[in-house]
Amino acid sequence: MKLTDTIKSRIMNDAINSIKKRKIFNRVNLHIHNDVLAVGEKLKAAALEVPIKRDSALVFVDLDPARNWVHPCEYHLYDATTGKLYQKVQASLPPSLLDLGPDASLAFHAPVKMVDTRLKRAAWKKRIPPITNAPSTAPGERYAILFAGHANNRHTNDLEFLYRTLIDVYGFNAAHIHVLNHDGTLNYFGGPKPIGNWPGDNTAYRMGVTGEGTRAGFQAAFTAIAGQIRPEDFLLIHTNNHGGGVGDGVTDFCMFVYDVNGNWVPYYVNDFIADLGVLPPFEVLMVMMEQCRSGGFINPIINNSPANWTHVAAAVVAADYSDGGADFDPFAEDWIAAMNGQYPDGTGLNQAVDTNNDGRVSAVEAFTYADAVVQGNDTPTSSDSPGGFGAFMFLGLPAHDLYLRDNLLDHGREPLVNGGISCSPDIIIFNQELLDPETELGTPAAQQSDTMGSPVEYGQDNFIYLRIQNRGTQPTNGTARVFWADPSVLPAPGSWTEITDPVNPIAIPAVNPQEMKIIGPVVWEKSDIPGKGHYCFVGLINSGTDPAPDPATIHTIDDYYNFIRQSNNATWKNFDVTDIFKNSLTNMSFAIQGWPRIKLSADLMIDLSLLPGDMQVTLRILKRLSTSAALENAKLVKDTATYQKFELVAGKQAFLRGMNLKTSDNCQATLEIIASPQIADGNYRLSVAELIDGKEMGRVTRMLAVGQFPYLGNRRTHEVHIANCDWAAKTSRRNKEAYQTLERALKRGYDGCRFCLPEFSKD
Repeated sequence: MKLTDTIKSRIMNDAINSIKKRKIFNRVNLHIHNDVLAVGEKLKAAALEVPIKRDSALVFVDLDPARNWVHPCEYHLYDATTGKLYQKVQASLPPSLLDLGPDASLAFHAPVKMVDTRLKRAAWKKRIPPITNAPSTAPGERYAILFAGHANNRHTNDLEFLYRTLIDVYGFNAAHIHVLNHDGTLNYFGGPKPIGNWPGDNTAYRMGVTGEGTRAGFQAAFTAIAGQIRPEDFLLIHTNNHGGGVGDGVTDFCMFVYDVNGNWVPYYVNDFIADLGVLPPFEVLMVMMEQCRSGGFINPIINNSPANWTHVAAAVVAADYSDGGADFDPFAEDWIAAMNGQYPDGTGLNQAVDTNNDGRVSAVEAFTYADAVVQGNDTPTSSDSPGGFGAFMFLGLPAHDLYLRDNLLDHGREPLVNGGISCSPDIIIFNQELLDPETELGTPAAQQSDTMGSPVEYGQDNFIYLRIQNRGTQPTNGTARVFWADPSVLPAPGSWTEITDPVNPIAIPAVNPQEMKIIGPVVWEKSDIPGKGHYCFVGLINSGTDPAPDPATIHTIDDYYNFIRQSNNATWKNFDVTDIFKNSLTNMSFAIQGWPRIKLSADLMIDLSLLPGDMQVTLRILKRLSTSAALENAKLVKDTATYQKFELVAGKQAFLRGMNLKTSDNCQATLEIIASPQIADGNYRLSVAELIDGKEMGRVTRMLAVGQFPYLGNRRTHEVHIANCDWAAKTSRRNKEAYQTLERALKRGYDGCRFCLPEFSKD
C-alpha cells in the first residue's frame, strides 16, 4: 500500500525541519519509502533487524552521502496514519528493502551529490601529458581478480578501467583475469539504467564478467588460479564496492557481496584469508582495496600472504569510510590512472608518478600518487612485506632486463629476497673449454644446478661461462664484465680484480624474452691466477636501457648493500665444492673485512644447520675480533695471545655478535671440519656470512662432497695413492685429501706412491 500524498507531505516537512534544527541541512540527503511498512515486517541491514510494530513510513537519513557504505545513517519511523515520528534508529547501512530508485523511494532532499571526479581534475592547472608507453610484460604468468559485490555503477566502472589498463597497457592475458561483478553480468544496483557505454571514453564495456561478486565467486577464482600459478608468478587482487567493520552491523572487517534480494551479506576478512590460503606459494601479490574499512584487511593479508612479496593499498584506514563518485571511486580511479598513465577520459595526471625515472610504475609509486591527489575524505594507507619492497613490485617490466641469478630461488626480481647472496649458479668455472656449452649448461636440469663446474686450477688457463636470462619484453644484447677476489664475507670493490678487458668487455648477443643464453668462455689466463686456493667471482651485465651498476658509485656500506640486493644484473659466486673422505679433515679459510674510513660492529654467522650433528667444526679467528663478541652455539676451547679457537655446534647456526672491525680491516679466519667415520655419503653445505645492522653483506659457501674417491693425497708426505693402497689406509684423517682424478693431484704437486703408482713416482 502506498503512502497517501497528505501523510507523505507531512512527514517530509517534519524531516526537513528536523535536520534544520540539527544544523545539518546542507550535509545530508533524505529519502522517503513510497510504501507503507506493515506491522510484522522488519528492516534489515546485515545483522541489524528493526521490527515494525505499527503501520509505518520510513525516512532514510543519509548522514554522509558522498561516501561508500558503510557510514552513519538513520532510519526515522513515522506512524503511517498520523504522520508523527515515533522512532529513530542509528545504523551504518541502508535497509535491504530500501531501493533508492524512483519507483520505490523519493529523494526529497538531496543537496549532496556524488563527486564528479572529472570536475575535480578540471581544477588542475599543470597536468603532465598522458603516458602511453608503459611496459607491457612481466616474468612468469600474471593473474588478476577484479571484484565488486554489492555494486553500484561507479564500482563496475572502476573494474572496467582496471581491466583495460591490464590488457592495453600491461599486456595481461584476458583468460587470466577473473572479473567478479555483482550478479555475474555488467549489472549493478541503482542507476543509470539501462546500462549504456562506459563513461570513461563513451565506448562499449569490454571486460568479460566471469563470475558473481560473491564469496563463491572469489573461491572459484582462487581455485582456478591455484591450479595454474607457479612460484615465479604474479597476482593482482582489486576489491571494490562497500565494506564494514565492528559496530556497522557486522562482527569484523568485511566487504559486502552480491545478494539477489539486496541483503547486505558480509564476506569477512577471516573468510577471505581462509579462501586465499588455497593458493600455493608464488612470487608477488599486489592488492588494491577501495571499500570502506579496507585498511582493516591490510595486516591479515600481509601476515597470511602466500607470496614472497606482498603490497596492499587501501583507500582508507580501518576506522574510516571511503569516498564514492558519480562515475568512479576517487581512490581507485587515481591508483589505476597512476598505473595507466592517464585517466579514463584520456586526460593526463597532475604530477609525475615514476619518480625515480626507471620507466615503470611500482605499487608504492601508484599508491603515493593516489594519496597525493586526494581532495575528499579518503585516508589512504598501505603496507608491504618485506618492508620497503613495494617499491620493487610492478605490473610490468622494462623492455631490456638481462640478469644473472644470485641463487636457484632467484627469478630476477629486484631486490633479492629469497636465498642467499654470493651463491650464483650462473657463473661457472671449468678447467677446460667446453665443446658444446649450450648442451652442457643450458638443459632444464643443468639450469637448476648450482654445483656445475670445477675449482680453479692453478698453473693453467681456466674458463668462465655465464648463464644470462632476459626478463624484458624485447630481444636484448649487451656486455659482461667478470672480476675475481679472495674469499671474503664482505668482498668490497676495492678487493676486486677484473678478468675481462674493461675497455672491451665480453659481448652478449641478443637474448630473447624469457630465454637463457650461455655466454663465454671468459678466459682467466694462468699468468693472472695468483696461486692455489678458492676464489670469489663477480659478474656485471650491461644492456639497453638497463645499465650495469657502477662499482665506482659505492662509497658507503649502505651503497654496497644496495648494490648487492637491488641489482639483478650484478651477482657474486663465492661457492666451491670440496671432495672429502669419511673420517677426514678439511679447512675453509675466508676474509673478514671492514670498510674504509669507518669502524664497524659486525656479526659473524656460521651456518652449520645442514651438517650432521656428529661432524666436528672449529673456528680459528683473530682474538681482537672475537674477545668482545657475544657467542651463540660456540664454545671457547683455545686462547692464545693472538688467536682464539671455538668449538661450534654442527646442525645449528653459530654467531659471534658484535665484532669490532677497524677501518679497512682484512683478517683471515679458518673453519676446520672433521667428517666422522660414520657419516653417510652425500653433499653437505655450510656457509659463513658477515652481518652489519642485521643485513647480510656477503657470504662464503662450501659444499662438502663426502664419498669414495679413487685417489687419496697425503698432505704430509705429498704422495698420492690409489684409495685402496695399504699406505693410504695408514694416512691420518688430518692429512687425507680426496681426488677424483690423478691428473688433478699431480697438478697440485703430489708425487705418485712408489707402491701403487710407481710410474708417477719421482723416487
